[in-house]
Amino acid sequence: MKAKSAPMGSWKSPLEASAIAVGTRTRSEIQSFGSDVYWLESLPQEAGRVTIVRNGESVLPSGFCARTRAHEYGGGSYIVCETGTYFVNLSDQDLYRLDAFPQAITQTGANERYADMCHPQGGNLLIAVCETHEPGKTEETVGQVSNRLVAIDLTDGRITTLHEGHDFYASPRIHKGRLAFIAWDHPNMPWDATLLYLAEFNQSTLCLDKTGIIAGGNGESVMEPHWGANRLFFLSDASGWWNLWCFDEAGSYCLHECEAEFGGPQWVFATSSFAVVADDLVIARRCSQGTESLVIIKGDGTLTEWHREAGSYDHLHWHEAARALLCVTGAPDRGARIECLAPSGEPRTPLAEAKDEVLASTYVSHPQAIEFESLEGPGYAYFYPPTNPDFAPAQDELPPLLVTTHGGPTSAARRSQILRIQYYTSRGWAVADLNYAGSTGFGTAYRRKLEGKWGIADVRDCEALVQCLASRRLVDSSRCAIRGGSAGGYTTLAALTFSDVFHAGASAYGISDLEALAADTHKFESRYLDSLVGPWPQMREEYKARSPIHHSHRLSCPIIFFQGGKDLVVPASQSMRMVAALDEKRIPHAYLLYPEEAHGFRDAKNIAHCLESEYQFFCRVFGIEIAEQGERLAIKYL
Repeated sequence: MKAKSAPMGSWKSPLEASAIAVGTRTRSEIQSFGSDVYWLESLPQEAGRVTIVRNGESVLPSGFCARTRAHEYGGGSYIVCETGTYFVNLSDQDLYRLDAFPQAITQTGANERYADMCHPQGGNLLIAVCETHEPGKTEETVGQVSNRLVAIDLTDGRITTLHEGHDFYASPRIHKGRLAFIAWDHPNMPWDATLLYLAEFNQSTLCLDKTGIIAGGNGESVMEPHWGANRLFFLSDASGWWNLWCFDEAGSYCLHECEAEFGGPQWVFATSSFAVVADDLVIARRCSQGTESLVIIKGDGTLTEWHREAGSYDHLHWHEAARALLCVTGAPDRGARIECLAPSGEPRTPLAEAKDEVLASTYVSHPQAIEFESLEGPGYAYFYPPTNPDFAPAQDELPPLLVTTHGGPTSAARRSQILRIQYYTSRGWAVADLNYAGSTGFGTAYRRKLEGKWGIADVRDCEALVQCLASRRLVDSSRCAIRGGSAGGYTTLAALTFSDVFHAGASAYGISDLEALAADTHKFESRYLDSLVGPWPQMREEYKARSPIHHSHRLSCPIIFFQGGKDLVVPASQSMRMVAALDEKRIPHAYLLYPEEAHGFRDAKNIAHCLESEYQFFCRVFGIEIAEQGERLAIKYL
């Protein structure tokens, strides 16, 4: 069938927001015990409930959700070991044993939050990170939150402190009575500087002996300790890149040094960027200039490229019974799936994948790597051109552009399937997914380019990206929108306030007041701005200078806001103050509050509603006819 000529941005697409919302389910934290394989799976159709899956079947009853709120971002909420399966339940944050019906092990309530567990062989206890919130105090009161390493008795729920004194702990991993763990202190984030401890665990007295630091400190980020038979492997950025290191009788040393990243930022517990097969064989995810692959590293440091057919690789786990690697892979033209990959090359069937792909391959826009020059030096992005076989642009018409800014800001745009992007490109929009200065995947130096320059360097990269695409006649520079969530929402609001490149924006739980964020956020990120802006309150004037809320007089373009009512990371007051400023200036805007959502939306109906509302908002601002007629969004002053 011949393609129909129609204005770009208005093309009718087979990809519906409701299908995207259901397709946003995530699979993570793969584990195995014997021949059984387990993982966590989110269920957007059940308001984002996280279930435990064993061999493809959910085993967690309705009413229970395996999600810890430690650090607010969670991760590491379950463990499978010789004594059973244990998980942290979202509603009360207690530890449960997964029997025919889950049985509570602890009864401390939400004041104690457990995460990132390991099991000493032959024992009846778990070692875990414990985050304590003092009863009667608000959760935002950082001084009333403490973190420590504990042992949990699985018979009576008794808690014994093993190590305390640091602001944060992560990744306790035990092998033959030796316990490795990570710790760090304010004002560092885990990608700034951490310490790797090694101790002897006395199981009879529940204490640590011969505790010492074997790596980290002095601006070195160490993470993900994993044991081999007689060696401890970990990631360190001491060389300027997160490379694979190990510790044995010879001490700590880099196993294979190269200009590539083998890990990413530890926003959540229980990340797994490599899998130990044996003391002389490790399989790892490598990211070189934003391109990911799997590599095999031998004990002598020899590296072999193994697998690069996917765009992203996460949650690597070696399944000893199957002699295969399990991992979550993603690609632009398919949903994320759990793959079983044999180093021998023997083909294996994926353990879990999307039952029905929601978008036919002919409608998929494939990302093109873009490198551009900014005032901050080289910048990187993925450009997604409009793609729909049913339509063709009018002669000489260029597409409207949507620039997306990832969260973190220490995160990254990756080459996996992002259905939100395909929603736009299949409707005739171009999308640019930006890895601005500060993104991971390009080495420590690039990650640190945002230090002291948040709201400056990232905004300059946004401007430079648009100028690059416009100069190549890939987009219509008069119809440029920008969107982002959380930290990406801040970059979005800063770009709309301090730049004139964009003509509309969407902020999802974004930051508008840096001072308010420094004073009113959770413990994990309470000192993050020390590195991104500077110490507060000493640099109060700089915080004000970079806060969009204090420069609303410079705003002149429409913005739509999305906010969760239970967001403790970026409270609703941040967006409400911006809405009031736009109201005062009578600038077109919309504000959508979802009372039951927290930081990052999980409910399918809310995810779909956000996407439909955002798209309608941009189209109406740019005068683009909307192919699908649905509920009309209320936009003030438009």
